[in-house]
Amino acid sequence: MLYVVGAVVVVVVVVLVAFVVLPSLSSSGGASGPLTYAKAEPIASGAMSGYQGGGWSVLFAVGLATPTSESFPTNTSALGNLSSSGCTYHLVTSASSYTIPGFIGNRSSGETPAWEFGFRNTSYTLAIASVINGQASVLATITGTECAFFAELLTPIPANVIDSSQAAADVQPYAQAFLSAHPNATAEFAVLGGLNFLGRTTPTEWSVIYTTCAVTPNSSWTGEQFNATVNGLTGAVSGVQTNNSAVCGSTTITAAHPVPGTAGIDPTVTRSIVAAARVAEPA
Repeated sequence: MLYVVGAVVVVVVVVLVAFVVLPSLSSSGGASGPLTYAKAEPIASGAMSGYQGGGWSVLFAVGLATPTSESFPTNTSALGNLSSSGCTYHLVTSASSYTIPGFIGNRSSGETPAWEFGFRNTSYTLAIASVINGQASVLATITGTECAFFAELLTPIPANVIDSSQAAADVQPYAQAFLSAHPNATAEFAVLGGLNFLGRTTPTEWSVIYTTCAVTPNSSWTGEQFNATVNGLTGAVSGVQTNNSAVCGSTTITAAHPVPGTAGIDPTVTRSIVAAARVAEPA
């Protein structure tokens, strides 16, 4: 169990780095504008296909839609966390800043202009790639004995995973009241292939979060937040939660309550990924 917890910590750190160094680069093109996971993933995988010999599998992805465009300088202060996690971070890009394009549109479409993907190759090296407005860039690789061990525990996202559009649509009946009140809330869609340790596995899951907290949150502020957990293969919603006094910038996301008639899958790992993605953005 300690190793599984460790794996979650490493995943959180990896996603934190992904959003800290998110640049506005264009190394590999594709469809432009906001995209769903199903459209963004082939673009990211295309950028990774020949990188360092290829053989990359997608482990997780996070999409972010904000109502206004946000630009930040690259923040490397958080990279020290990798050393304590047995990982070494190798920056691929020389970008000094990044931009998250603003998006005013239907949050239940599952589309976002910014996607981050975590990849693993056969040597258990981790890599981060971004897709911004349809343009892909390889950002960094992450190596190290301990990090490789934890990377081995992560399960690649299966080819038959449901799209973010379906995850958002399945959540819509539960999120309708929240989105009616906050149609341009920040939307976050995260999918994790799962974990496999000593024969125990966690399922592929989507986490859908809508929040009024700003992209650059202040921990002294509060906002409203909706989050739900969705089975990544069936689209079954296993938990929902609305928090009217969420602390902006907190790494804690209130656990989604099980939906009656479902298995009530624990969404801890996916929630951790999304929480890390949010708080990693520089203040």
